[in-house]
Amino acid sequence: MLESDGSSAKAMQHNYRPDIDGLRAVAVLSVVIFHAFPTWLPGGLVGVDIFFVISGYLISGHILQQLHDNKFSIFDFYSRRIRRIFPALILVLLFCLAVGAVALSAADNRELGEHVAGGRASLPICSSGSKSAAPRMAAFPIRFCISGRSASRSSSTSSGRSLPGSPGGAA
Repeated sequence: MLESDGSSAKAMQHNYRPDIDGLRAVAVLSVVIFHAFPTWLPGGLVGVDIFFVISGYLISGHILQQLHDNKFSIFDFYSRRIRRIFPALILVLLFCLAVGAVALSAADNRELGEHVAGGRASLPICSSGSKSAAPRMAAFPIRFCISGRSASRSSSTSSGRSLPGSPGGAA
């Protein structure tokens, strides 16, 4: 496999750091645990910051090396980012649309489609556009979506418990 600057992937492997990959995996895992089970790891969102710092370190080192070798191209840089990120992005968006077609109401599915089509897939997609759902969505996005409740329906989970930040819920 050749990189755009002509170096082989094998030549790039001498810079591979499994310890840094492990740290990134821990950062991602902390975020996933926080979203799935917020009481297990209340500070799990710090994993986002850790992931960005580590990624910034790696990307900066790569850019500095290319600048030193007089091989840096902003076009090639963004081209590589797109080739690396877009396949996963497209897969996630298609998965969201497929699950939405089965699990969401017609109105919520339409809103999901608008977010995906508008490139706004990272914005809250489980609310019905109500600003009152935003605090609950921000605190417990996966749980809020899984509960099948939008802001216009109810602020409790499917088990009948109130979500924190909702009327009657814990603050």
